[in-house]
Amino acid sequence: MTHNTPSETEDHRKGIAMGRVDGGHVLIRTMRSFGVTTVFTLHGGHLDSALRAAAEAGIRLVDTRHEQAAGLAAMGWARVTGEVGVAMATAGGGVTNLVTAVTNAFADCVATVFIGGAPPLRDYDALPVNSGYDQISVMRGITKWAHQITTIERLPDLVARAFQIAREGRPGPVYLDIPSDVLFATIEENTVRYPVGSNRVTPPAPSHEAIARTVDLLSDAERPVILAGGGVVYSRAAELLLEFAELTGIPVATNNKSRGTVPTDHPLWARGFSTIAAAAARGAGEPDVVLILGARLGLYTGGLRTPVIPDSATVIQVDIRPEEIGRLRDIQIGVTSDCHEMLRGLIERARTTQWKDLKDWVQRLGAGQQGRTAAEVRFVTGAGAPIEPALLATELAAALPPDAILVSDGGETPAWLDAAADSLGPNRWLGHGYLGMVGEGLPLAVGAQVADPSARVVCFTGDGAVGFNFGEFDTMVRHGLPIVVVVNNDQQWGMSAHGQDLLYGEGNRTVTDLRPTRYDLAAAGFGAHPELVEHIEELAPAIERALSANRPACVNVMTTPSQIAPVTRRLLGRAAEGLVSADGKARVPYADILEV
Repeated sequence: MTHNTPSETEDHRKGIAMGRVDGGHVLIRTMRSFGVTTVFTLHGGHLDSALRAAAEAGIRLVDTRHEQAAGLAAMGWARVTGEVGVAMATAGGGVTNLVTAVTNAFADCVATVFIGGAPPLRDYDALPVNSGYDQISVMRGITKWAHQITTIERLPDLVARAFQIAREGRPGPVYLDIPSDVLFATIEENTVRYPVGSNRVTPPAPSHEAIARTVDLLSDAERPVILAGGGVVYSRAAELLLEFAELTGIPVATNNKSRGTVPTDHPLWARGFSTIAAAAARGAGEPDVVLILGARLGLYTGGLRTPVIPDSATVIQVDIRPEEIGRLRDIQIGVTSDCHEMLRGLIERARTTQWKDLKDWVQRLGAGQQGRTAAEVRFVTGAGAPIEPALLATELAAALPPDAILVSDGGETPAWLDAAADSLGPNRWLGHGYLGMVGEGLPLAVGAQVADPSARVVCFTGDGAVGFNFGEFDTMVRHGLPIVVVVNNDQQWGMSAHGQDLLYGEGNRTVTDLRPTRYDLAAAGFGAHPELVEHIEELAPAIERALSANRPACVNVMTTPSQIAPVTRRLLGRAAEGLVSADGKARVPYADILEV
């Protein structure tokens, strides 16, 4: 009798000759060399060799109910872990379903590798199954790099190239197109040369002159401020940022990606970038020196026409990509550097520098002041009043563990939570970015929970947003992810409905109303714990039961539809005052002060 070794048995069972491996095996072993432990996916036959190899290699496969959700979950994973997220989708419609997630990662610079199955190269232009378009051309404009692998021999080095491009420099998405006759092809294993994924590129560092000039400007300033963006998080420089802020006394404003790098209960946290403009509007003064760390000038700095940074300010911009420096305005000092390296240099020089007492400026700027307390909101709404979204967000924030990972989704809904919740560390707040993608909440929460199984992950979402990827309740249940989803059910597309009310007057809405849907019951159909909340005193007990259920939960909170979030008025701009100006020009909504 011949006794086969386990590997021999496995090779024969798969129909592969001993000593040979298929493309799926080569792909997965290469990914493992880059530390991949989890892949988000949805089955498709083009991927079977890779999926089988992943399972045999011990890689966790989290299968979602939509390829878009798989891509977004990979983003959530990447943002929580700081590592490269991976999603795979089958050819044809599977790849097109990835497009929005890839675009989202591209807009927000999230390190991700997306792998798409493709029809056999030998069937090019023969219109085989899952075909009909050029997948690479679709992906090329929304990735750092998109490439089709045409031979099994090139799988290791091209997959390695994908991970290197995704994670080095400014991070972002990469797309690999792998035809099925590459994934199922075989090769002698002893001829395959696998890469060393732990090798990293040394990040760019600032010159001594740049450090000296930056410290001189900041120490001489009367009203300095730091705008910290995603570059601080991606370079893992949160501790250094806090150390520099405390060493100098300079207040720090953050955006959605960097929120928590300076804890929101810290006296030097200056809330969002718009704090600068708000402080100036109430007469608190304008900053005279602004240090931008890993943040881009655009939507979150006031855009083209209403910049939050005054023209009179001296601006120092630090970015890992030199071509990013100088967008929208002149920059007095531009520094091409990794934020971690920049902060290391700044701290070293700051320790031997005399710094001014900035307490008065910090107080006038409003740093260290978080949103309204629950008691204040109750006073605003009055006893017995319907549940308003602001009150819901405040009560929710008060009921959550302090180290929870918060995911927000919707139009107005995230703004309510932003005003109430704390973020005590980086990578604990996942919200919208430049794409403004409504519907990303549940998949992001899936990725976050898989990335940090010990964390309490809570998704606060609007009722419109929750409908996009509602099937992910099934993913949560199947994979044992105890995510608590709280739905702000105001029976409308809140920002859109309120925008129309402001533009055209109440009673003139178009396709912005929804029904009082029982999302709790729908989620229960997937196996989630359901809670319906109709009165505010029911909320805290419902949240407690949901957190204690130790399984996915849906807390469906019926809120009043009348409360308009301040962010809606800000985004509408002057159009909220009327669509035609006094001199007859048309005002363009959602474009600040634009008149044409």
